[in-house]
Amino acid sequence: MVIRPDEYLVATARDLGAALKHFRTAAEVTQTEAAEATGIGQSYLSSLESGKFGGSLTHALRLLRFVGCEVIVRPRAPHG
Repeated sequence: MVIRPDEYLVATARDLGAALKHFRTAAEVTQTEAAEATGIGQSYLSSLESGKFGGSLTHALRLLRFVGCEVIVRPRAPHG
């Protein structure tokens, strides 16, 4: 879910996939370039960007670092 143009709230694998694709394209990096740079296949990268992680986030995190992003975890605002 987009919070601001430069921030995503990641609550699901699909959200993380959307963030990966957004930041990769914003960095003007093709799927082929990103896949080669991170040691994965282009079809696997396409799956990641669709939110299909197969239980591991290692490649997604590596891709985010490659395109200049960092993952920040923070507590949600209290309910009530």
